[in-house]
Amino acid sequence: MSNDAEPDGDDDLVAETTALLETLGLTEYEARCFVALTRMDHGTAREIAEVAGVPRPRVYDSVESLQERGLADVQDAQPRRFRALAPRDAVDTIRRDYGERLDRLEGLLPRLQSPTPRTERAGVWVVEGDDSVSNRLATLAGDATEELLLVVAVESLLAEDVLTALAAADERGVAVTLGSPAEAIRQQVATTAADATVLETWTWWEDYPIRPGEISSILMADGRELLVSSELETDLPGVDRHSAVWTDDERAPLVGMMRPLLSNAITGGA
Repeated sequence: MSNDAEPDGDDDLVAETTALLETLGLTEYEARCFVALTRMDHGTAREIAEVAGVPRPRVYDSVESLQERGLADVQDAQPRRFRALAPRDAVDTIRRDYGERLDRLEGLLPRLQSPTPRTERAGVWVVEGDDSVSNRLATLAGDATEELLLVVAVESLLAEDVLTALAAADERGVAVTLGSPAEAIRQQVATTAADATVLETWTWWEDYPIRPGEISSILMADGRELLVSSELETDLPGVDRHSAVWTDDERAPLVGMMRPLLSNAITGGA
C-alpha cells in the first residue's frame, strides 16, 4: 500500500526520488545523476560527480544512457555540459515509455497462451501478505457481473484499489452486499458504493478488533469465485499479516461449502 507522506528535508527528498527512479528502470548511477542534474539545472561531469556522489568515469556513461532515454541533453563544448529534461517533460517521457512497453506486452502475452489449455482439477491457490490479499480482493471484485458478497473485519484490507473495484461493480449494476463488525468499514463501503447493501455481521467473530488467527475477509463473486483470508501473528511484537486461499473455479469444494454459509451469514445480519 502506498505511503503518501511527504519526505522531510533535502536528503530524504533526494533519496526517495532516486529510489523511485530506480523502480522505473534507471540504474542507481543514472538515477543519482538525473537527480543531481535536476537540482543543478546543468553541469559538467565533475560537478555532477560531486553532487551525485558518483565516480566521475561513471557519470559519462550514465548521462549518455539518460540521453538515449530522452531524459538529458548534452552540450558539445569543452568541457561538455549536461542538462536534465524539465521535470514535467521527464515524467511524460517515462510515462510514454512505460505505456509503449505495456502495450507491447499486452500484445505478446496472449500469443504465449496454449490454444488448448491443460485440463486440471479444481484448484485452490494461496496468496501471502496484506498487499497481495488486497490486490486479489480487488481483482475478484472486478470480475463480478451479477452478485458480490463480501465480509471484511480488518480495515487495512480495504485498500484504494479494493474500494475502486467495489464502486465500479456497484456502478455496472452488480448486487454488492457487505457485512462487517466494524462501523468504520461499513461506512467506508456505504460511501464508496452508494447502492450496496451494508450490514452489521458477527458470524465469524466474538469481538472487534478481531483476534489473530480469525477470518479477516471473505469474498464471493457470482457464486463461483471465492477468497478467504485470515490474520496471522508474526514473530514481531504487534505485527500481523494476512494469508488467503482463493479460487476462480466453481468446481472447488470450498466454493460449494461457502456459498450458502456466506449468503446466510451476511443477509442474516448480526
